[in-house]
Amino acid sequence: MPDGLRILVIHPHIQLFGGSEVLTRILVSELSDLGHEVIVLSSGVAEDVVKLKNIKFEVIRDVFSKVPTDFILSMRTERIINIVYTVDEVLNRYKPDVCLVMIQEPIYVIATKLADPKMGTALYIHYPFEEELTSNNVYVFLTLYRFPHTYENLYKLADLHMTNSNYTASALYRSFGIESNVVYPAISWEYFRNQFDLSEDRKDIILTVGRFVPQKRQDVLLDWFKRFIKPEVPDAELVIIGMPDMRFLNYYDRLKKLSSEVEGVTFIDKVLTPDEMMKYYRMAKVYIHLRLGEHFGMAPVEAMSQGAIPILPEQSGLAELVTNGRDGYIARNDEEFIKYLIKLMKTPNQELINMRNFAYRRAWYFNPDRLAKEVLHYLKIISKK
Repeated sequence: MPDGLRILVIHPHIQLFGGSEVLTRILVSELSDLGHEVIVLSSGVAEDVVKLKNIKFEVIRDVFSKVPTDFILSMRTERIINIVYTVDEVLNRYKPDVCLVMIQEPIYVIATKLADPKMGTALYIHYPFEEELTSNNVYVFLTLYRFPHTYENLYKLADLHMTNSNYTASALYRSFGIESNVVYPAISWEYFRNQFDLSEDRKDIILTVGRFVPQKRQDVLLDWFKRFIKPEVPDAELVIIGMPDMRFLNYYDRLKKLSSEVEGVTFIDKVLTPDEMMKYYRMAKVYIHLRLGEHFGMAPVEAMSQGAIPILPEQSGLAELVTNGRDGYIARNDEEFIKYLIKLMKTPNQELINMRNFAYRRAWYFNPDRLAKEVLHYLKIISKK
């Protein structure tokens, strides 16, 4: 592609399996397919990304592995020096046209500007504050080259800002006075490739997907299922899918115990392939997401693409996904979550099919081609090329 860009994409931990990491891999893959050259910089290797065409992969160098052991700096300072050194090296080696940081860490913008003050930089902000930070897990963030609650006031140093929802854009503007361009995330093409029967009758299966962290409130859902759902719908089943988070292992252990004590619960604590996920999405009558203040989420879109009807919190970016009562429900409080769960369990099949069709059509907007082309539109504004 003669007019293709050479893009430096930075995500400090693309090798993990959270939403921002998966989204970055989807974007990098689509940019590559569109003929652009992408240099990925992270703290660890993502094997599926390394195999893509038009991709160069670089890992943040540990400068201090060659420094005498009596030369002592704080872990944060060491990490920052590693970033500055590596970004300078990568920019000199590949000479990209533009830099995109795919997470809300302005330290990577600063490092890029130090190496090349004329380099256009864009920040993709999932939410302007780290909501899962505790005094006990700061170390984990630092090991992953993350610096929460440290450099947020430097967001303005980026030349351009993108956010994943109007909810996040509003938070960024209220807190920092920064206007941003909303670019909704995308899910993998694999969720759109196979046809299936949207009119097929489904069992009374409730599904939720998300990392096992307290903010996702899987423990609350288990309690509701036992006390409110089962008495109303005896055949109801609950499927909880997620991954343990090293920062909240006590919560994960508690969830495992609670799940084993409630009849009709399936608890899956491992990474599933898209094909495996699609099997569960297509089984589910209802997808529910309980986290309040969720900036966005890919699992609800994946669920809708496979015909599961979502129930989502009003206080979140997820509320932008659906029109209440047409392709899902928006709950204003816990009582409404419970009400809509029971309602969907008892809704006649033809009404469910109508909602399912609307949800399926809505999900198509969140495809990788749309994501990549919107991102490219903004990158070209600040690119050297």
